Amino acid sequence: MKFFIVLIAALAVSASGQKIFSLDSLPVENLDQETRCGATIEADSGTLTVPSVGQNIEPGSICIYTIHLQTRSNFRFNISSLNVTGGERDEDCSDAAVRIYALTNLVPAESVESYTFCDDNPPPTSGSFFLSGNLATVIYHASANASEDSGFTLNFEAVAFQPIPTTHESSYTSATTGLIRYPVEGEYETNRVNTWLIKTSDADANLQLDVLLERIDMEECEANGNFTVNDVCLCDALIVYEISSTGILEERERLCSRSNDTLRIEYLGPNFIIAFFTDHIDVPGQGTGFQVIYKPHEVATTTTTSQPSSTSGSSTAAPTTTTPRPPATNYSSECGGVLTGTNGLIEYKLDGSYSNNERCLWTIRTPYRSGIRLQLNSVGFESRYDNLQIYTINSTGIQDSHYFDQPVTSPVSVVLNGTVAFVLFQSDYSNTGRGMSLEFSAEEGFESGILYYEDRNTVVDAENPVTTRFPESGLYRNLELSTLVYMSRYITLESVRMNITSLDLQVGTDGSCADKLHLYHVRDPTVSPPHNNHLSRYTPVEGICQMSDVVIPDPSNVGQGIILILATDEQSRANGIEVEVDTIGLSVKK
Repeated sequence: MKFFIVLIAALAVSASGQKIFSLDSLPVENLDQETRCGATIEADSGTLTVPSVGQNIEPGSICIYTIHLQTRSNFRFNISSLNVTGGERDEDCSDAAVRIYALTNLVPAESVESYTFCDDNPPPTSGSFFLSGNLATVIYHASANASEDSGFTLNFEAVAFQPIPTTHESSYTSATTGLIRYPVEGEYETNRVNTWLIKTSDADANLQLDVLLERIDMEECEANGNFTVNDVCLCDALIVYEISSTGILEERERLCSRSNDTLRIEYLGPNFIIAFFTDHIDVPGQGTGFQVIYKPHEVATTTTTSQPSSTSGSSTAAPTTTTPRPPATNYSSECGGVLTGTNGLIEYKLDGSYSNNERCLWTIRTPYRSGIRLQLNSVGFESRYDNLQIYTINSTGIQDSHYFDQPVTSPVSVVLNGTVAFVLFQSDYSNTGRGMSLEFSAEEGFESGILYYEDRNTVVDAENPVTTRFPESGLYRNLELSTLVYMSRYITLESVRMNITSLDLQVGTDGSCADKLHLYHVRDPTVSPPHNNHLSRYTPVEGICQMSDVVIPDPSNVGQGIILILATDEQSRANGIEVEVDTIGLSVKK
């Protein structure tokens, strides 16, 4: 069974050797999980030592570990060393503690088993203590006065036979924005436990999040005829746990059955766990799963309460405003950005109206796939004059294209060849319409001619000129297809201007470019409407590769936006490019 929670699609390997999709960027995910202040552990026994050898845990940090037993159930724990309070008195364990919780849908939230230990409230003198079930979370709240010796060692093992083996799958991320869809298609499998540990405090300890739960379709217990209305979440359930700044775990929502509503949890702290439990009974026609979107908090304009079964928590209707542009991810509600993954979603001014003279450009990357499906779910374009333009690229430049220029109330889709696409939304100078929802997903085929990539999307204004060297150091890579996008913040007042100050790409033996730079401008067409093509090639079709191909200064290298595409072959490397980008005021306002 597949589940996707992709930001920058890197593969991590869990403790059981099973590959899972990770939300973190590639450099972070390649680190051993034990070097981070948190992990997902899949094993029937083991030892958790915090901090691990060479690890430095900042005072006051929260470390979160989820433990999935694999073939047996019920935990036996013992803590062989405990020194967490740094010598201070802490009888209520409020300053520092190790907390252990059972995660399950089989008992109410108020009945969940848990333990809290600190120096003034040590583990049992008998050594061992027990926890029911096959899923637990261990939370370490480091003291603000922690010493070099602060930490603990926890040993665990499974002690009970499991008559119906449960499949476990888990993931960990510190990304501050993301989209989770489970399963990607079809119905989910029975007898599974899936967890997603989202620990955004690694990026921002003071972050407040909005979590949206959508497309909820889970098996209902009463459909089996043996359960009361109070037991509906005993079969399949989705639970959201929040972890406070002191490491206390609280169940915020428990969902089951079906709902067409969007449930919004507001002001969630930076650390939380999503757990999905399914039983061994398969009810045909039920169970297409759920979708979760989380992002920094934004103010909602409506406050209707959702309908699914839930525990306490602040829950309102879907958001209608935007937040500052998030980092690279597979979800965006902003005017432009980078989305990377096997699927994702753009919701731009979905519940409001866009403005005149907008230019929003998103870069969508489906790593190593050869095709992208784009589905426009809804939009309220002014026909013929406002539109959504989609361009896929390869080593020669633009590969394929499509545009949507009519209002949409039911989904329409298109499949384009390519592994990376530019999505450009543009509105003209008069009349407006309703915003849009656009999904993308990778097709099954793979692109074997690309090994490396990097995508950047930068907004430029008069106060923030940009100098970019690519790569930042050393030589670029073989079989690379990377993109750099620069967009004007105020297209009616200023345009983006670029000068290429260094260009050193590989030249073939025949004098032609072996590695190539393609450059495109975003600009208004000069022909009469409809204007369905705002990208114009600036460099020759064969691309450029040396400074002899460049004019300095270049007064005509100007546009509402400028796109650079770097494409390299499999042989030899060079220094790459450097560009200076600023804005130039328009003599006539549009």
